[in-house]
Amino acid sequence: MLIFRYASLSDSNLYFRWANDALVRKNSLNTEAISIEDHNKWFSNKINNPNVFMYVFMNKENEHVGQVIIELKNNWVSVGQSVAKEHRGKKYSTEMLTKSTDSFLENHPQQTIVSVVKSTNIPSIKMSKYSGFNVLENEAVDEKILVLKGYKQNDKDYIIKAKKYYNLI
Repeated sequence: MLIFRYASLSDSNLYFRWANDALVRKNSLNTEAISIEDHNKWFSNKINNPNVFMYVFMNKENEHVGQVIIELKNNWVSVGQSVAKEHRGKKYSTEMLTKSTDSFLENHPQQTIVSVVKSTNIPSIKMSKYSGFNVLENEAVDEKILVLKGYKQNDKDYIIKAKKYYNLI
């Protein structure tokens, strides 16, 4: 059973370490390593933005196990997450994604979270399904799959708009 809290400025180095993990970079749409300077600027902007929700998850031993970021930007809500290397394989990712997105949607019931997953990232596809996302596997474009959760996750017109926004049409 995981608990979460919102991130604070003191979590910057934790997020930096997680962001530059080799597997995280490999599965990200941007695979390049992140410099500490770029990270510090990014983290400061995100942590001070009221449209960004940064969750830090801990296990029952109070160890940091991962993070989820949900962001409202340009009328879209995106999500990203990572699990600390030493905690992978413990089935934390689905619980983290479910708890964070459910919490966000409880407070923002008219929103829909939209993300793009690489079709080669099978664990993320499974995790999205188990967390209640509509996963459009059969509609992959350039090895990218659209996933949606929330108010309009099954709305055909909204899905078309999302595909256009994410260049999947």
